Amino acid sequence: MTSAPGVGWQYKGWPRGVNPTGAAIGNQQLNVFGSDFLFPLATISSTQLNHNVSTVAQFCTDHDVSLAPHAKTTMAPEIVEQQLGAGAWGMTVATVSQAETLRAFGVVRIVIAHQVVDPGAVRWISDELADPEVQIISLVDSVASVNAMERALVDRSMDRPLDVLVELGYTNGRTGCRTVVDAIEVAEAVAASASLRLVGVEGYEGMVPTPDDDHTALDQFLTDLGTLATELDARQLFNHLDEVIITAGGSMFPDRVVAVLDELELSKPNRLVIRSGCYVTHDSAYYAEGAPFGVRPPMDTYPPLQAALMVWAYVVSRPQPDLVILGFGKRDAGIDVDLPKPHVLRRNGEMRELDGELEVFSLNDQHAYVRVNPEFDVAVGDIIGCGISHPCTTFDKWKAIPLVDDDFTVVGTIRTFF
Repeated sequence: MTSAPGVGWQYKGWPRGVNPTGAAIGNQQLNVFGSDFLFPLATISSTQLNHNVSTVAQFCTDHDVSLAPHAKTTMAPEIVEQQLGAGAWGMTVATVSQAETLRAFGVVRIVIAHQVVDPGAVRWISDELADPEVQIISLVDSVASVNAMERALVDRSMDRPLDVLVELGYTNGRTGCRTVVDAIEVAEAVAASASLRLVGVEGYEGMVPTPDDDHTALDQFLTDLGTLATELDARQLFNHLDEVIITAGGSMFPDRVVAVLDELELSKPNRLVIRSGCYVTHDSAYYAEGAPFGVRPPMDTYPPLQAALMVWAYVVSRPQPDLVILGFGKRDAGIDVDLPKPHVLRRNGEMRELDGELEVFSLNDQHAYVRVNPEFDVAVGDIIGCGISHPCTTFDKWKAIPLVDDDFTVVGTIRTFF
């Protein structure tokens, strides 16, 4: 089959003949609402993106903690570069394939917040370590996972051992050793290995139940993570290190991680690393309602994060007075947590903020079903801007997202590589 000529058609929403990956895209004075962009369309606000990056960077500086943002949120080299430029210690990924992509971006310090047991993936990490500037750290949560990594490296010439963190979990949670005692056993297996090196401990607190904002169970989990680090230190399992890595902290509870773990005392210096990812564009529902910046004391001393990612679509039908159909769907916006939230109505060049007048209640592949008061003025041809919830599963639906200024003029492109 012969491919279509020219550029533009490869990138959903961009005008025909425009190459959004070109270095000069920001000089073309394209405007989202005036340059033949096709809808639906996702956009990222440069103002709000910059605000979020600088706010979290300042938080880390103020509390002397390191940041390894979770790149699975965006998988975008432009955003990764900005996060590292703002002082991020490294980057986090969920899979070895994502780590390979980040290495192509030029990232040299990567935390794989996952167990790596498939032989090809283990060997890929080993190969990358031939570069002395590269540090790749993964997780283990069982003696079986330690043994699987060792088997993959049998009879393999290695420049240095693979760095691993022992992961602590909790009952009915995701991965991770269920008790501190179990985690100590795993750490001792790593210490006995010639191909692995223990560099610290890890946990993920974001899924610990917090009914009515009760952080008791959350704080106990983090306390247990600190206890694990202390116990391993007492057993001299960190004696080979210059510093011990202690890492937790997604976008919802970095404040609790710092509050509980920031003053942990070990015989070696320790580096507390948080791994927030969704903060970078924030959202309009899940994190807007639960994340700490600007909300929970003492985080209310920081400005709130801002929703930088929006999905725009035309009203394509109002088939009955209480129903509006928008021209976007599951192919364009993630719905793994909440449905998109209509925030702005644009008509004849004018923007009007919405205050709950429109409610998305269902999505098909390409259509959004919107509940509306029969008396509310919204018509076919209007453009609706929707905020999203949990941005990770919206980024992967767009290969190239316009980065826009406050007037929606394109100042760059955010490319994604999923």
